Amino acid sequence: MSLPVAGDDDFFGSNRPPAGVDPQHLRVINDTALRSRLIMAGIAEGLQSPKGPQRIKSIIRLYPAFDAPRPGSKPRPPRAAVGTSEPARTAYGLPTVEELNALLNRVQQAEREVSRELQGRLNGDIDRLKKQIGSLEGDAFERTFRELESLMHQRRELASQVRDEAFRRVGSDAALEERKYLRLISREIR
Repeated sequence: MSLPVAGDDDFFGSNRPPAGVDPQHLRVINDTALRSRLIMAGIAEGLQSPKGPQRIKSIIRLYPAFDAPRPGSKPRPPRAAVGTSEPARTAYGLPTVEELNALLNRVQQAEREVSRELQGRLNGDIDRLKKQIGSLEGDAFERTFRELESLMHQRRELASQVRDEAFRRVGSDAALEERKYLRLISREIR
């Protein structure tokens, strides 16, 4: 009985003092070994226990008649029925099918736009260099040839650039509310 009495403010989150229990039987206990011995002896029931690095108080309920329920003898509260995924979906901020489809359609549209822009510019530069290369000699020829080679390599790498730029554009489109789900989509190209 020398343990401090647990008040309402000692309970954390959804934990509350049990109804109809003498407040003198609710105690804060810091000694985990003593807590375990009291529970195993049937003198106490654990009501709240800190898990991990949380700073919540450990609270027990004392049973003066030594008739505390044995650990694990309490029936667990029933789990939510399968198929009630709406609370879970909203709790984690997951998109609906319609929101995800709208986002994917916008990404594909942006990829088409970016691809047209980048390939048009790149193809124009390649055509220009092809025309120039026929009339060049020496160092100018070598320099132009390396530039052409670089542009051809860029053309091969264009797919990942298109995807990255499309994601950047969709991510910066403030009018598209579904952009917040971009983090759920991989940018990898298969």
